[in-house]
Amino acid sequence: MATQSGNCPLQSQSSGVGSQKHPSGEPEFKLNGDVWMISNQRKTTLDLTCVTRTQSIQVCECEDVVLTIPEKIVSLSIMSCRGIEVDMHSSISGLELTSCNGVKIRVKSNLPAAAIDKCQQVGFWINSANAETIMFTSCKSGDMNVNVNRNTSGNVDEDDWIERPIPEQFESRFNAKLQIETKPSMLY
Repeated sequence: MATQSGNCPLQSQSSGVGSQKHPSGEPEFKLNGDVWMISNQRKTTLDLTCVTRTQSIQVCECEDVVLTIPEKIVSLSIMSCRGIEVDMHSSISGLELTSCNGVKIRVKSNLPAAAIDKCQQVGFWINSANAETIMFTSCKSGDMNVNVNRNTSGNVDEDDWIERPIPEQFESRFNAKLQIETKPSMLY
């Protein structure tokens, strides 16, 4: 039986938000300890106002979903998803993307780290203060871009976005001590 939790959508073991069945299972939206488990959602928008700063979110096998996370969270993991858009305030530890395609992440405040593994078409939108501190780690991924807002006034009419690619091609060489040194390709 579904239950209401704060301002979050209905929760259930077998069904929840999203009316269409995903090929890999029934839609699911539930709290398991301190982790919100969201899976098999399709073509929906989820406003996660009930998530607190002591909780994490795991999103699995979702397609064409928009997530709004207005409060700071511990972490966000997105796995095997397509067409996911995330509007988030901030994360304490970071974000993990695995086997995803077409992901857009907009961060209002701070995201300390983003790990990207086996993903394509990933875009980030962050502020200039966050650009100085964020660490991107990627593996077997391509078409990754970061958009940085150089506007520090807070006035949206003065937004000044620049886009930079996250390198996916590298050059490695031995140094005089026979250690490998790697840097982004000259293409970047």
